[in-house]
Amino acid sequence: MRIVFMGTPEFAVPALRALTDAGHEIICVVTQPDRPRGRGYKLASPPVKVEAERLGLPVVQPARVSDPEFVEGFAEMAPDVAVLAAFGQKISAELLSVPRHGFINIHPSLLPKYRGAAPIERAMINGDQVTGVTIMYMDEGWDTGDIGICQDMPIPSDVDRGWLECALAELGGELIVKFLRLIECGEAPRVPQDHSAATYARKLSSDEFEIDWRKSAREIGNLIRALSPAPGARTSFAGQSVRILRAHEIAPVLVGDGEAGETVCSGYPGMLTIGPEGELIVFCGLNGCELMALDVVHPAGKRQMPAADFARGRRISHGDRFGSGMC
Repeated sequence: MRIVFMGTPEFAVPALRALTDAGHEIICVVTQPDRPRGRGYKLASPPVKVEAERLGLPVVQPARVSDPEFVEGFAEMAPDVAVLAAFGQKISAELLSVPRHGFINIHPSLLPKYRGAAPIERAMINGDQVTGVTIMYMDEGWDTGDIGICQDMPIPSDVDRGWLECALAELGGELIVKFLRLIECGEAPRVPQDHSAATYARKLSSDEFEIDWRKSAREIGNLIRALSPAPGARTSFAGQSVRILRAHEIAPVLVGDGEAGETVCSGYPGMLTIGPEGELIVFCGLNGCELMALDVVHPAGKRQMPAADFARGRRISHGDRFGSGMC
């Protein structure tokens, strides 16, 4: 099939690669413009552009796909289908009407659950045990089009968003190849979404990156995993921002025998202590009766490091604290 592929971040790369490997004719790759990144704010190409150039595919980077010049050029290409994966711009009705088989989107959730910009993060923050990928027909709404095919994927309890995003991207590549084969055979399903069951995964705001140590260890762990490896869940120590990249819940200390044992609650939310093997431990939960051991942290202006090294370097001792206003 003659395909226009539209995508921008790393999530879209496996799908582009899978379509190429399957022998489809990628007549054009559309991606976002190069933008300044990093400490030096140097112009950097989006991952899809880098991959497209490696594959020898033509690339265009319109500031707005709604511009008449792009719409005219898109119509002249006369694609059989347009495939999207995390492209990042709204597709107009004028564009939607051009391809013979329409626009097909790769969405990393089981629609109609988690429509919107941050389905992976929201699923992890909410503690979901299962997510997946939906191949959907696009319409003028945000992730409201008919469903083609979908496949679920378990969310392991010990992985971060970076791992899950890569796994879903690979699954998306497999499913889009399968779905285009169904289109070619005239056997592609098309099922309207149940709009009454829809939920929305809005983009995370920066204030949501901040850890509230009054929350339960499970909630905090979910947030840390959902924001790792970037941008990272944030806290602060002695006025310095610290990103927590990996942590795990540990059992509170018990005294007594068996079920008669009592939990030792000698801390408050955000209070720090050092474990018997030098590990950095944070008290959390509304009453400070839950414990989290930190594994990897990233202090502002420094490299990421084991939390125990951070604790030694900052000479953290029992009773020091993270954050502010958490007592």
